[in-house]
Amino acid sequence: MALNARRGGLVHGTKVSTRGGWKPVEQLQAGDLIRTLDSGFKAVSRIATDTIAVEPGETKAENMPVRVPAHAAFNVRPVWLMPEQGVALDNTKLAQDPIKLPLSLPVVSARLLCGAFRIISDVPASCFNISTLFFDQDEVIYIEGGFRAFCPSGRFGAGSSSYEVVEAETASNLVNLSARGADIGVLANSLGSLPAPVFDHPIVPTRPARGARRPGRPGRPVMMI
Repeated sequence: MALNARRGGLVHGTKVSTRGGWKPVEQLQAGDLIRTLDSGFKAVSRIATDTIAVEPGETKAENMPVRVPAHAAFNVRPVWLMPEQGVALDNTKLAQDPIKLPLSLPVVSARLLCGAFRIISDVPASCFNISTLFFDQDEVIYIEGGFRAFCPSGRFGAGSSSYEVVEAETASNLVNLSARGADIGVLANSLGSLPAPVFDHPIVPTRPARGARRPGRPGRPVMMI
């Protein structure tokens, strides 16, 4: 059974940042460790997969997915967002504006991004699949293009005060403010441009002992005293 597009979720083909690098959302399984904005790597507790259908000739933004053109953010190819998929904005890049900002990280519906940074309402296909990721509590994860996707826990009382899904009017004001500032960093993070796995611990190169040289590399011989 195909469902209406008026909802959240990640369109199949969208890559998600995991402990093992970037993986298409349709390849993820419950238990996989996903990189989150505030909680390090967290295991997916449940994944729901659905088929979405868009009526021919549909023009209402609330019923259509959102297309982020290639290179609009940190994406080398177009990225699709469902109209009600939450996208977390970076408060710190809006702090100097007189608009009253939410104390928590503001989350807006993707459909409200249309018109900013060349983002438009469009349809990837008349019928396509999506996956919705659930965690033990509300989380914000990194997806392709560097966007910060909001994943509600789906469990009553398991939300997080770190994120605030703002009302439509406030959300529109924040998106317009972002567009005027022309700073894509409000919507996306350069982490989205990294193709390699992202580690949760620093990697420090080991220096050779003083006076010794690495095998196979030119250098001064060890001086005997």
